[in-house]
Amino acid sequence: MSHKPAPLAAAPAQSPVESGSLLPLRGWALELARRWNGGTYSLFVLHGNIFDLFPVQAGNGVEYVELQRFLVRRLFPQRSCLLFYDISEGLTFGTADMQKRFFEWLEIYDAVENTQFHQAGLPREFIRLAPLLRRFFLHVADHREKWRGITLIIHFPEKLIPATEEAGASTEERLNLVTLLKWAAAPEMATLDIGILLVAESAAELNPRLLQNPYVAQVRIDLPDAAERLRFLQSGWAEALAGNRPWSEWSDLTAEELANRTAGLNLLRIRHFVAEAVRNGTRVTQEHVSASKKRLIEEFCQGLVRFKDPKPGVSLDWVATHRAAKERLRELAWLIKNAKTDVLERGILVPGRVGVGKSFLIDCFASECGLPVMEMGEFRSKWVGDTERQQMRILLTIRALGPVIVVVDEADAVFGTREAEGDSGVSGRVFAAFAAHIGDSSLRGRELWVAMTSRPDLLAIDMKRQGRFGLCLPLFPAQGPDDVLELFQTIARVKKIELRKPILNYIRDTLGDRPLTGSDVESILIRAKERAVLAGRDDQVQRADLETAVNSFIDPLDPNLLALQELAAVLACSDRRYLPERYRDQDRGALLDQFNRCKLHWVR
Repeated sequence: MSHKPAPLAAAPAQSPVESGSLLPLRGWALELARRWNGGTYSLFVLHGNIFDLFPVQAGNGVEYVELQRFLVRRLFPQRSCLLFYDISEGLTFGTADMQKRFFEWLEIYDAVENTQFHQAGLPREFIRLAPLLRRFFLHVADHREKWRGITLIIHFPEKLIPATEEAGASTEERLNLVTLLKWAAAPEMATLDIGILLVAESAAELNPRLLQNPYVAQVRIDLPDAAERLRFLQSGWAEALAGNRPWSEWSDLTAEELANRTAGLNLLRIRHFVAEAVRNGTRVTQEHVSASKKRLIEEFCQGLVRFKDPKPGVSLDWVATHRAAKERLRELAWLIKNAKTDVLERGILVPGRVGVGKSFLIDCFASECGLPVMEMGEFRSKWVGDTERQQMRILLTIRALGPVIVVVDEADAVFGTREAEGDSGVSGRVFAAFAAHIGDSSLRGRELWVAMTSRPDLLAIDMKRQGRFGLCLPLFPAQGPDDVLELFQTIARVKKIELRKPILNYIRDTLGDRPLTGSDVESILIRAKERAVLAGRDDQVQRADLETAVNSFIDPLDPNLLALQELAAVLACSDRRYLPERYRDQDRGALLDQFNRCKLHWVR
């Protein structure tokens, strides 16, 4: 791979973009080649899906190798010297000949500087190795005909320059940062055929001063798209793994179908999945793929997300009450199923008091759309760098999964704010990454984000603007006898409990004016059914059973807190059509005063 040639030098070697003897570059590799050959950068940060497989030419076929071998064989096959560094191995070389030539120079250096590195070995610490490399780069400048093309690839650079506040950085970390920044901006580096590549899983784990420097270029490796997954599956390794048997003998799915069904997985995990199935004599079926994909995605995100495929037969008809929200969600489902994605919202805010059925509503909506759901939980960690790494993996997976519905429960806690203090800026970086991703209009139609919270007032205002969570669908408890009756009938049908006319009359007459939620009704019905089962009547619930359950039921939640959550949902709504009648015409200022009084009372 050619880099910027020195002034007045001969023409650079053929670019990999133009070479016909090598596989064509795609995606991130093509972007890196173009920026490298542009000749304006000396230091590059390569981040994202670095622990994957990448294609290289192997005779008349294609072989998939890990990233370092891909860099050596595909991007830098003609470099005079390839250097690799990490804090575990120290400095290593692309070939034995490269090492020999470097140590020949090192022997001369030792003679001049009165050192013994060529005999005792190179220092492993980057802080001691950097001056040697600097002198080597200067030597290259004087011997361009011998050293045409030098590349230093640093793995795990987050161990050298972690993302810490300057006051908390060690002296060694500060020196490492200054060294890399000076290399990136050095005039002699800009005119020589020398490049430095930092390979990290998450760019956010690196010192932000390096990332913000205009002399540093960043290239992200995304998860493979459907076309790349198909090329991988058709490259012959799967049939060889199965003893050269055709696909139909061990898989219900064709390569094309499997490529489509494995969105969100990198190539390495696809190989793991297929190898496990073939070597254990398990046929690859749709059910097997769904279960394995769920396991592998949750494993990649370290159990901090839950992945759910749509459930057949489930729809918004399963949801009681919430008529305005269901009507709007059905409109969105129609747009999704008819590929009218250019007018879809980027995000939906679903506020409401606890127990009102937010999660169930969105599960039913996702199944009606036929889309998978990625449910995100609390992913913050006390360990340095873990939070940003986990967030990167989650966003990388979501981007590759699309179209997908992303559900964030307790959104005010998960997203955080820009103003959080006391965590070395982690919360601010996490919030900024979420805000940038959700606000990316190029992802419209591929990702539909749903933020659920009982306290929308705690959600940062940046998130509630149009283009992020601009559509707000508040949910409320039952608003009258019809709603209460509908809740009982819907949940009883799911629980296979028969509600006869005397019971229905009792529900309407006695419970019709109570602001019950789905969780309240489910608890009452389960208690009534339990009493019937203990009496030997199995599922034959009688009115007396229900009366006993109702009379014994106590809502343990603070009514002031519930009132606060309901008012917060009302104030978050920007469309009167989604509010109950008793709130539609109320003065917003009066509602805000009432909310503040409830908030003050609850805090006390």
